[in-house]
Amino acid sequence: MARIVQNQTSALLKDGFARRMADKYLNMLLFEDDNDMFDPAYRSWAHSHGFCVESACAFGLNEDNIGDYLPDYDYFRVWPLNSWQRIWINDKLTLKYALAGTEYDRFLPEYYYYNDGGRLVPLLEAGGRKGMDGFLEVLREKGEFACKPCNGWRAMGFNKLGYKDGTYLVDNKPATEEDVRRFVAEHPNDVYTEFFHPGMGMEKISPVIHTLRLITLNESGADPVIAGGYMRFATGTNNDDSKANFEEPWRADVYMYHTNFDHETGRFFDGRIVYGNKVVPSEVNPDTGASGSGIWPNWDKTRDMVLGLCERLGPVEYMGFDLCVTPDGPKLIEINSHPGPKYLQVYRPFMKDPLLHDYFQRKMDAIAALDADGIRRRNAISH
Repeated sequence: MARIVQNQTSALLKDGFARRMADKYLNMLLFEDDNDMFDPAYRSWAHSHGFCVESACAFGLNEDNIGDYLPDYDYFRVWPLNSWQRIWINDKLTLKYALAGTEYDRFLPEYYYYNDGGRLVPLLEAGGRKGMDGFLEVLREKGEFACKPCNGWRAMGFNKLGYKDGTYLVDNKPATEEDVRRFVAEHPNDVYTEFFHPGMGMEKISPVIHTLRLITLNESGADPVIAGGYMRFATGTNNDDSKANFEEPWRADVYMYHTNFDHETGRFFDGRIVYGNKVVPSEVNPDTGASGSGIWPNWDKTRDMVLGLCERLGPVEYMGFDLCVTPDGPKLIEINSHPGPKYLQVYRPFMKDPLLHDYFQRKMDAIAALDADGIRRRNAISH
């Protein structure tokens, strides 16, 4: 019999949630309660068993297979999986500076500027050119900037600045210098980096950059393993690369195209169109008609890079890598300390996988063993 949970703040805190994650989880359920694209009875059933109904729809969740999947309730409950060293990867700027000058720096985008709300700070690849005049000079030289919040999530706030044939561009639309200055002023906490384009055949599947998400485990700090992964290809962008390759599936007509990923061979396959309330198998990207199957170029080198980074960042035991392939080879977009489990579990149900089952069970057992003081300390974790 599947467990029934009480979706109330007091119950979640008693069960060991950090308050910020309890609030976040309950807000997600409230949002789904107000969304009419879900069957009300199925939504209520999913919520009562600790799953967002969006996850339940993606998994085809029912009484027979519910034990195969880690509930959203428990994934939010076990946060943080990493100790304080998670600050090394929690924002893009810290990660960039942590890896600057190492063999891994070349896999990261070039970093040009950071808007801290009061200053426009030149970063490692800005050549020391300061202020807005320096910013515009580097933009003219490079031609493109990716613009994103330094510590954002799920591609929220992604934009693009450009300069081509004597004209500035904001999200690929012609703009004036004053428009660019205004954009920067209106986006505090944005970091401006090299703009990635897909290459080595990936551009045929979508001209907008894709994402390979890998999760890694490294409990000992010296024996990292890749525990699963999937690929996401852009949809709904009309081939406009100023748009993110992810959109929250909060309407019935929003979908994404994902594929499974074999981290032993680098093969991607088993494409699926994932809506907010259903999943449809598809061998091709519905927006481009291109096959969603193939081999990640130079996978061995990419895998070695990921595992090498896990060893370098050894104290961070659980990570979600976001990678892509450009004309210059594989690149690392960012690393997440608590990546969302939904799309990973579409292909690899966590509680059906021995490695992931045991890992998360240990984390849940450790919380269950806490005394009242330990629970209160967990409730108070804020970042």
